[in-house]
Amino acid sequence: MGSTVFRRKIKSLNTKKIYNGTISLKLSTFVKNNETIEEEIVEHPPSVGMIPLTDNMDVLLVSQYRYAIGKTMLEIPAGKIEKGEIPERAALREMAEEIGYSGNVVPLLKMYLAPGYDTELMYVFVARNLKRIRRAAGDDDEDISLKRIRFNTAVEKCLNGELEDSKTIAAILALARIMSENKEPRTL
Repeated sequence: MGSTVFRRKIKSLNTKKIYNGTISLKLSTFVKNNETIEEEIVEHPPSVGMIPLTDNMDVLLVSQYRYAIGKTMLEIPAGKIEKGEIPERAALREMAEEIGYSGNVVPLLKMYLAPGYDTELMYVFVARNLKRIRRAAGDDDEDISLKRIRFNTAVEKCLNGELEDSKTIAAILALARIMSENKEPRTL
């Protein structure tokens, strides 16, 4: 039996900017099912994430303290796409800034990170044929260290809860699934 998708009529009433910056916040008022609803929406530019894989199937992750949650996280390298930049170029720039590597990037998937309140769309790439380069200057708020772990270990850490970052979990498990089928990542 197939599933049915119900589309409810939504009528936008008002939207106002509460904060305007690199990331903005707006308050939207709309009517859904005859009920007036207010939602705060984070407007975030598109971003990129990369799974840098070495020739011997190690994945290069970054460890960094995340002030918003008060803890250090192990994550795939990632960052915002700059104005006028294409996702592939942003992926190469972020890899240079965060881990000091360059390579060939192949699209893996794209995903909204938190569509209930945030507009951020992330393009995820697999980076192969890695070459060590001089690490480019990163963002002021970043204090990153590089962690090299076996890809299979990263998959296990996703499944046992040791990795808690959603973009990292989704990216690593998507690549693991593709690799288990002996396929190559697809074009977005």
